[in-house]
Amino acid sequence: MKFGVIGTNFVTDFFMAGAAQVAECEVVAVCGTSLEKAKGFGEKYGIPHAFNSYQEMSESQLIEAVYIAVPNSLHHPITTYFLEKGIPTFCEKPLAANHEQVKELIDCAKKNHTYLQEGLIPLYNPNFQILRDNLNLVGRIRQVNLNFSKYSSRYDAYLSGENPTTFRNELANGATMDLGVYVVADCVGLFGKPNKILSTASLLDTGADVAGSSILSYDDFNVTLNYSKASDTVNTCEICGELGQLLIDQPSQPQRISFIERKTGKRTELGIAPKENFSYEIAEMINQIKKNEIESTKVPFDVSLAIHETLTEMRRQSGIVFPMDKF
Repeated sequence: MKFGVIGTNFVTDFFMAGAAQVAECEVVAVCGTSLEKAKGFGEKYGIPHAFNSYQEMSESQLIEAVYIAVPNSLHHPITTYFLEKGIPTFCEKPLAANHEQVKELIDCAKKNHTYLQEGLIPLYNPNFQILRDNLNLVGRIRQVNLNFSKYSSRYDAYLSGENPTTFRNELANGATMDLGVYVVADCVGLFGKPNKILSTASLLDTGADVAGSSILSYDDFNVTLNYSKASDTVNTCEICGELGQLLIDQPSQPQRISFIERKTGKRTELGIAPKENFSYEIAEMINQIKKNEIESTKVPFDVSLAIHETLTEMRRQSGIVFPMDKF
């Protein structure tokens, strides 16, 4: 399948690493913010065609599918454009700025019978399915802690008075949409949409958040979420039950899943060593398109929507309001 990629940042580098492991994926075109950047990225990976307009890339008829890795605020308009053109679309997380935009994209995919996939790496990772299949080991779940904190390489620039894109509210950026999306995706992917949400965040003077915490309530247990772009932490996550605990080494790219039995303290390793993360996402997309499907089995539309309904409510409670929000 011939792909075009939009964006020339480090995330697109990860996509290219995954694409190299999928025989049926051929990247034939790249679109950047300038033709110079697009050509430079193309030379780096041997991509034959470069554009600085995604409309021109679409109209070239060179591509059969598209991967979008641009600022969050542009996800909705660019994804809409390609869906309306009938071009299968893989959009990086978050799929859009809020749940209303996500619903519009899902409706657009259905209307045009065109495949749409959100790039939530952990939900495609085989270790996530292993985790889901082994939840019964802990018995009755009593508490869940999901953490993802990473000191941003752009935070020092913000502190020095610059205005990096990472912390610009008008681009629908910030800690919740960059890191919080992973722990919310893990939570909703495992347990479904929460019954109740309680959230707070630390906001910068740009209106974007730099850290946040939430409690998501389910029938028998609460899930605590913590995430930050202004500090580092051990990102081990845990699911604790009456019979033991499951440990996940990291929420965004799970490499190791362990079970510790409460009575004996015995530790059992359950995970596998995964391949390049994007290879699973790309393979899923190609396989589903072959079946004439319009959504992923790993992240179906209802899961994407539940994730973004949760994220939007977390932001609403925390006072994180984007220009495209209606609250």
